[in-house]
Amino acid sequence: MRYNMMTMALSTLGLALYSGCVASAPDQGSAGTADPAPAVDQSIDANLVLRVDVEPGHTVSFYEPSPGRLYLAESMQPGQQFALHDRQAVDAIAAFTQLRPEAAVPAALQAAYDRARSMPSTPVALASHTFGGGQPADAQVQAQTPGVISQALTSSSSAANFVNNDGGCNWAPDFSFCRVSWGGGFFATATSDTGLCIVDHFAGNGVTIQITNDSAVTATFQAAGTIVQYGLGTPGGNNTRRIDVLNASGDSFHVGCRWGF
Repeated sequence: MRYNMMTMALSTLGLALYSGCVASAPDQGSAGTADPAPAVDQSIDANLVLRVDVEPGHTVSFYEPSPGRLYLAESMQPGQQFALHDRQAVDAIAAFTQLRPEAAVPAALQAAYDRARSMPSTPVALASHTFGGGQPADAQVQAQTPGVISQALTSSSSAANFVNNDGGCNWAPDFSFCRVSWGGGFFATATSDTGLCIVDHFAGNGVTIQITNDSAVTATFQAAGTIVQYGLGTPGGNNTRRIDVLNASGDSFHVGCRWGF
């Protein structure tokens, strides 16, 4: 069963592509890369398989929190544009080929991808979708204690920019859902073979992003003033693919997800 839901504004703008260098995770190796590795501190994330620097402040990171559970995240600053779109934003090999078309796929990334593609599909009796959590950002600000000053806006607080430039409320056939100028938390989940969510965190102290792909759950921190699109696991079987925006009290963001593209 497929679902068609969408909350979106009209008009789109073209997105530009950038090229960058490649850095591999510690002890993982990156055979076949053509460019020298940039000086990047990767010790903060032991699950990192590979990171591609697109431009200053703009990176694509590939993570494998457990064997066979590969996902990627493209993080950028306000004023930049995503380099990956649709299938490229969820499929690790398609993403790397788009970013570095002249380079061989690094061995560590190829091995992680092969493990992900060989994972069995989890039988799902009934397709499902659900969403919720949080409240409009304006209501959250009004509820703050008098005399407490919240952090100034650090990213694009414009909902139109999120919708028109970042594709935050784009449609997809299985399920689509977005919230603009939101705060306090969020979750959305659907049964599908693909999933992609974009979070524009424009005010606050940072949130925890929890990604669920079938039984695999992993969490990462997203700082204020960043826009990140998260691939909810390597494309494959119809699994439960979910995102949670946690620890979001006092934080404001736009968020949009789509499944089955």
